[in-house]
Amino acid sequence: MTLTIQEKIDANIVKGYKDPNDFLNQCEAAMLDYPKQECPLIHRFTPGMYIREILMPKDTLLTTLMHLTTHPFFVMKGDVSVWYHDIPVQRYKAPFTGITEAGTRRMLFAHEDTVWITCHVTDLTDPDKIVESVTCRDYNPLIDIDNPRIQTWKHNKNILKEIEL
Repeated sequence: MTLTIQEKIDANIVKGYKDPNDFLNQCEAAMLDYPKQECPLIHRFTPGMYIREILMPKDTLLTTLMHLTTHPFFVMKGDVSVWYHDIPVQRYKAPFTGITEAGTRRMLFAHEDTVWITCHVTDLTDPDKIVESVTCRDYNPLIDIDNPRIQTWKHNKNILKEIEL
C-alpha cells in the first residue's frame, strides 16, 4: 500500500516535519548565517517530463526541500555525501543512480564539483510551478519561508532549455 505524504506525516514516517528540535531543521537554519553558494540549474523538458540538473560546487553544503514525489536521481559527475533521517551518511560517486522516495528530505555535501540530475513526470513547463508541485517548503519552523534568501530558488534559473522531440 502506498501512503500519501499527509498519511506519512500523520504516521511520523516523514521525520522531523515541523519539529524545531530536529537536527536537519537546526542545521538548515544555521546555514542561513553563512554566505550563499550559487548552484546553477539547467531545466530541460520533453513531452511529459521535466529534467532538472544542478551543479553543486566543491565544498557546498545544502539541504533539499521535502520531495512530494518518488522519482529517479543521477549523480553524473563528482562525489557527494548524502544524509537522510535515520540512515547513515551515504557517499555517492559518479556515476550513480538512485530513487528519491516521496517524503524524503536530505542534507548534501559536495566533496568535488558535482552534477545531480532529477527527472519528474509532469506536463508543466514552468520550473517554479513544477517545484511547487513536487516539493514542500513549509516544514522548517525555524525558518521564515518569506525570507528573501529562502525564496531565491525561484530566481536560480540561469539556464532554461526547451527540448522538443
